Amino acid sequence: MKILAVDDDPDFLTLFESTLTRLGYANVTFVTSGAEALELLSNTQVPFDCFILDIQMPEMNGIELCEEIRAIPEYEETPIVMNTILADRAHIDQAFAAGATDYLTKPIDEIEINTRLGVLHTLVRERLRTQHAINHGGADVFATPSYRFADQIPMRRVAGTIEYLALENYLKTLGVFRALSTKAVGFHVLNGQQLFDEAGPSIFSEVMIDVATCISDCLKTSSRMISYAGKGDFVCLLSRVEALDAFELGDTLRISIAEFGHIYDELNIHLPMVSVGPAVGCKALHMAAPTRILDEAILNARSAARHFTGFSQSMDR
Repeated sequence: MKILAVDDDPDFLTLFESTLTRLGYANVTFVTSGAEALELLSNTQVPFDCFILDIQMPEMNGIELCEEIRAIPEYEETPIVMNTILADRAHIDQAFAAGATDYLTKPIDEIEINTRLGVLHTLVRERLRTQHAINHGGADVFATPSYRFADQIPMRRVAGTIEYLALENYLKTLGVFRALSTKAVGFHVLNGQQLFDEAGPSIFSEVMIDVATCISDCLKTSSRMISYAGKGDFVCLLSRVEALDAFELGDTLRISIAEFGHIYDELNIHLPMVSVGPAVGCKALHMAAPTRILDEAILNARSAARHFTGFSQSMDR
């Protein structure tokens, strides 16, 4: 895995280099500023697979650099890890809103960074295998990637969306006590499998992006993080004090989706049918794993799907 690490503290970079080398990450480039990092990206021939960014840097901080990297099409989905002494909620929120995949705090915890980079390394390998299959299978390299039904389709172009892995990492970074101020709401596309089977992966991914757009529009006054979990499931994190009625939201969402009706009719595609489950707040029972509220919210949405008369579909995840 080819890594670019950016930190304005040369002493830290020296220590960090030794740590990464011990962990088996030898293909790492170190620079001391955002400007240097962007110049390197514009000139490199082989793209980087992962970025590790400090936040507190002069001229361009790590959050601003994260936004600049995400604006480069080649790096829209590349893992970006923030590695900083800043552990307050405001910087955590800003970092993930800018496109961070994970957030670690200094000083370096060798076990933790090895675990987190291991997850990202697996993700990078999977994406490289997919790209290799496209390149060597006769498909158009510039075509929409071919997703499986269970895949977590990227939706970065939709306002308020975040990758599912990043959403999980956000909750882990908050910790259970700060996560107590959040709640999760799940959404389930009842006819998702049917849409996937009939329309194919490329069109299905666009339909899910339409659903995400409608969810975002219906929650546009809220501070929200929306993620696609695969298999027609969405989950959204909201402030716990945010008033939300699942039945009312479901009705509003279905009206919004119905506006795509004439377009879908022309393409001979069924409209997605979406159920909304009751919100799940983070409680003491989530102490060991605050990310459980995401699974529970999705299960609630799937349970709510049973209220759709005349619709029968397997609810196995």
